[in-house]
Amino acid sequence: MTIPTTYSRTILRNYLSQYCPPISLQRTQWAVLSVISVVLLYAFFTLGKRPWHRRWGAYPPGPKGIPIFGNTFQIPLVAPWIRFTEWAAIYGDIYFLSALGMKIVVINSCEIGFDLLHKRGVNYSDRPRMTVIREHGGWTFALSAEPYGGEFHLKRRMINQYFNRSASAKYQSMLADNAKAFACSLLEHPTEFQSQNRMYTGANIMSLTYGHKVTSNDDEWVINAKEAIRTLECLGGPGVHPIDIWPILGKLPLRIWGTKFVRNVGFMKKAAERTTTLPYNIVKAKYFDGTALPSMATGLIEANLMPDGTVKHEDAINGVLAMTYIVMKTVGSLDTFIIAMIHFPEIQREAQQSIDELLQGERLPTFEDRGSLPYVEALYREVLRWKPVLPAGVPHRSVQDDKYQGMFIPAGSMIFFNMLAMMYNPQEFPDPSKFDPGRFLEYDDRDRRYSLRTDVRNPEDMAFGFGRRICPGRHFASAWIWITMATILSAFDILPARDQFGAVRLPEVEYDKGPIRCVFFV
Repeated sequence: MTIPTTYSRTILRNYLSQYCPPISLQRTQWAVLSVISVVLLYAFFTLGKRPWHRRWGAYPPGPKGIPIFGNTFQIPLVAPWIRFTEWAAIYGDIYFLSALGMKIVVINSCEIGFDLLHKRGVNYSDRPRMTVIREHGGWTFALSAEPYGGEFHLKRRMINQYFNRSASAKYQSMLADNAKAFACSLLEHPTEFQSQNRMYTGANIMSLTYGHKVTSNDDEWVINAKEAIRTLECLGGPGVHPIDIWPILGKLPLRIWGTKFVRNVGFMKKAAERTTTLPYNIVKAKYFDGTALPSMATGLIEANLMPDGTVKHEDAINGVLAMTYIVMKTVGSLDTFIIAMIHFPEIQREAQQSIDELLQGERLPTFEDRGSLPYVEALYREVLRWKPVLPAGVPHRSVQDDKYQGMFIPAGSMIFFNMLAMMYNPQEFPDPSKFDPGRFLEYDDRDRRYSLRTDVRNPEDMAFGFGRRICPGRHFASAWIWITMATILSAFDILPARDQFGAVRLPEVEYDKGPIRCVFFV
């Protein structure tokens, strides 16, 4: 039963006058108290409307919360996907959380992901407000955070012409050349994998996006791109901060989240300017004076150039160009690859042997060899599965009330597609914590060679998202990861570094837990 608002206010006023003594608060304290009060009242009245959902069916199962606060104190501020995955083992492929009135649905099954985002994509392709990134961090133009609608479709059309499957195939020569240059740099700097990884991944993006040539780790554009990605990671990823879940908390002074959070938000604002508006304006000026190299930026400028010399849709163009920085996240997959090769040298030797048998040491791998190297392909798939780059995905938002398998999903719910749980589903991937490319392979004793199994799901089906929000740069990212892995395996033995006493020092399994110390021997 819903309590009338006037009656609720009377109860609250009587309670406060009877039990709360007069208090004296500073202006900031009053502001904090006011916002908290609004949040609690919002949650109270939202919870009061819950019986309405019965005509749709029950919510999905989920952990029991406490009155008003729901599951607020059960959702970790850091790495919530770990708790999400633990709950998946208890509550199943889809479960429901509530937090101060915000409804959260967590999806842990690839099948449900396909059902909702492919078959019902119109209802599940929107984004939450992304308050931290868009409103505090200044990334209002980013395609990945764009609400579903006309502007989203405009940006998507722009980027698809450069990153669809056929367009991405045109970049294979550039990627192969950069992979060779990457290998040469490791020959000169065999202990500096991470810095070289970021430089050459950044070089791919800058060349394609702006026609900018990267020649060193000190390149300002690459440094700015790395800073943008690092800041996003420090903030916990898109959509997972409490301010994203309860946007009203953004009205509180940001310093209540700590000086590190305030500093990172400041860095994000600067990164938004340095990685989008600034390089775009430089390329635009070069385009008009005839010195710009061909790139996405020049192509989009030319396609949207007006007779009076202005460029229409400039905000959309900036959003599209900013989207390409997401490909920088592939450095995480390559970090995972190196960590796995150090921890599992027998797998490294198996992959190297498969390359040597095909190429006979006469040349480096090319994209034409990809179909003939099933073990390397399986290794690539296991790298994506073992440590997903976006473990909780990027949250979606339901637009309308919906019913799925008899369960009610309310409009306005924040929907997490939990990649970690999908990749660690023991029914699909037995012994999921084990790094094992063999799970994707079958061995033919007669032909004495491997082939890829067709009855095991390809992690690519999940790693790059689903439906209308699937990563537009997935073909480019896949190509760069694969050719870099194959090139490094064909050229080097990857060994752990040793300390000053000669003892082996294995890197942490989590690629973001510290530097990866390794050496490369020819």
